[in-house]
Amino acid sequence: MSTPNTDRPEPPAARGRVVLHASCSVHQGARGFTNLVIRKLNGEIELDPHVDGSCKLALTEDEACTLRDALIEWLG
Repeated sequence: MSTPNTDRPEPPAARGRVVLHASCSVHQGARGFTNLVIRKLNGEIELDPHVDGSCKLALTEDEACTLRDALIEWLG
C-alpha cells in the first residue's frame, strides 16, 4: 500500500484560485507587473485585476464557458 505524497501541493486551480502575471495596457508597466487573481466563488468565476478588491468582475458559469471557448479558439 502506498502513502500519498503530501509534500506536493495541489495545483492552484484545484484550490479554486489562480494568479496570472500579466500587464496593464492602460497603465503600461513591465510585463508581469500586474497580477490577475481568478477564483471560483459561490458558483461564479471572479476576476480581480488589481488583487486589491477595488475592481472585480464576476462571470456566471455560462459566461465563463463562453470565455473558455473563445480562448480555445484564439489559442488553437
